[in-house]
Amino acid sequence: MAPVSRQPDLASDYLLWLRDKLETVQRDDVSVLVTPFLDPFHDGIQIYIEPQNGNYLLHDNGDTIDHLQCLGGNIEDSDRRTKLIERAIAGCAVRFASGRLESVASAMNFPQRVHFLLTAVLRLNDLWMSYLPSRPPVDFFHLVSEFLDQREVLYTPNVTIPGRTVDHPVDFVIPLPQKVERLVKLIGRPSTQMAKVVSFTWMELKDSRPAAQRAVVLNDVQSADPLVNEPEESFRQVSGQTVAILQGYSDVIYRWSQRQTDGFSRLWSANGRL
Repeated sequence: MAPVSRQPDLASDYLLWLRDKLETVQRDDVSVLVTPFLDPFHDGIQIYIEPQNGNYLLHDNGDTIDHLQCLGGNIEDSDRRTKLIERAIAGCAVRFASGRLESVASAMNFPQRVHFLLTAVLRLNDLWMSYLPSRPPVDFFHLVSEFLDQREVLYTPNVTIPGRTVDHPVDFVIPLPQKVERLVKLIGRPSTQMAKVVSFTWMELKDSRPAAQRAVVLNDVQSADPLVNEPEESFRQVSGQTVAILQGYSDVIYRWSQRQTDGFSRLWSANGRL
């Protein structure tokens, strides 16, 4: 009898890799957690940890907003842009205060709150990395939700679902017949880094949502630049590696450039599985 091959525990492998790459630096009374997730300048995103009345104040030291402003995105200069920030961090137990992203953690929920703060930073980077001074910023969550509303699709936005080790924010949950649901994650700026983060979410939710279908919507569309002669929309290339990583753990992947096709309607229909 041939030996039975053991299915690799990909979630555990991912966590081992993450633990190996994390580094903690002490700066006076502040601990700085340096992560392997990259900011727009390809440096590791840093989480600052300060003791606060028996708990921990977690924040990004204002780095996220500072970096995006260096790229030309003045995202605090209007109510609309402030709302974009609030939508990007929704469901992450994170607040935007004094120019930085903050969260408060106890000893019990410390890993969860670090994960949520990282998710908020990555969401905000994902939203604003497509920003150029001559182009309006693209709020991909708003575009997709508006698209679904126009088609009277029933969905619940910004749902937090318990995973094997931590909770995970999901952009949309779409109910399907026979008590099945489709979980939807958005990637506004497709990259291998975001593909790994989304794939980790899907691995984590296999136990708590075994019957759920896992869908990803990629934004492969770039808004027109009003200063040059561009068509109304141009398209960005999504790397084969990014798609391959997502295909390993997602049931279906949709491209925003195909939103007017019949195939895209499978996002909210019962036969949407690949």
